[in-house]
Amino acid sequence: MRTLIICFVMLAMSAAWAMDSERPENNSDLRGGKPLLLIEQIDEEEKVQLERTTTGDYFLLYSEEDDASKVKIGRDRAETLDQRYSALFLQIQYEMPADPKGCDADWKLILRGEEQRFCPKNEQKNQAIRSLFDEMKKTARP
Repeated sequence: MRTLIICFVMLAMSAAWAMDSERPENNSDLRGGKPLLLIEQIDEEEKVQLERTTTGDYFLLYSEEDDASKVKIGRDRAETLDQRYSALFLQIQYEMPADPKGCDADWKLILRGEEQRFCPKNEQKNQAIRSLFDEMKKTARP
């Protein structure tokens, strides 16, 4: 009987010790957000980025060579920008003509990890992205 009690106590202690040693990682780090989209004009060193934090807040970030700003925006506005950008990203990638040969990319677009670059000499693509870039830049700079 005594052996049974000792075994039961040791089993309970080992289970408690195992639970204590297997703590999950803390993912409540609020320092940074997950970038959803990015538009970067490489030559002018300007970029606009929409990011979502772990708490569900949306921020629009604008940066250029020596200046940066970060503005919190509402969920509805973020979703509108995301939908417009997604549609434009796919349109540029699949529906518009290819860039001329030998042209270096000046624009970099990232949509949830997928990246594409294109040449500024492609007027259709340039006009399409420029209007959205300017609108996002205007929103991000208070």
